[in-house]
Amino acid sequence: MLIYVFLLTLQAASNADLGYVMSLPDGFVAIPTDFAGGRDVVGCWAGEGSQSSAGALVLCVQRMHATLGREHLKASDLPPTTQLLTVRWNGLDIDAIRTDTVHLAGGTPLTVYTAQVPLRKEAIQVVVAGPRARATESLATLNSVLGSLKGETNWLSSTERAGRLGTIVGWIIGIAVGFLIVRMVVTRRRAPSSA
Repeated sequence: MLIYVFLLTLQAASNADLGYVMSLPDGFVAIPTDFAGGRDVVGCWAGEGSQSSAGALVLCVQRMHATLGREHLKASDLPPTTQLLTVRWNGLDIDAIRTDTVHLAGGTPLTVYTAQVPLRKEAIQVVVAGPRARATESLATLNSVLGSLKGETNWLSSTERAGRLGTIVGWIIGIAVGFLIVRMVVTRRRAPSSA
């Protein structure tokens, strides 16, 4: 109960199954996940931000049911109405996609930013959508949320990769030295017996 009150005070959201905690932008409130139309949406929030008369921004988190490798998306693999971006999360460059579309109900031009976050347990997509006139603010909101999002990744950092490479090289050298020692011992034992 105390943790719940603490999270409400900080305007934070978390999901223990997926292994993340993130801060919500000021003024964002929970909305039904059905609003986003997907059964894989685990949380949705809406807020007016700094331009309340220009339409609300919507923030959602969606599960991907898989982990992500370090390979980046290619712009050539995306539909022509999308733009591939790189954003930062936990010191890593991750893929994000900007899609310009039109709201089906009202014909309002929208911009949707989607970032794929490589969490250890399962990757998630963080999605921020809003009126196209607020695209810059939508991207700033996405970057702010990613800056606050905490969770373990399945990707190794450069330092961790170097450490593992050093360990592998150490094993290879150790095995080679061990092989040479065994060969020298066997050769010495054979030398006196053949004389």
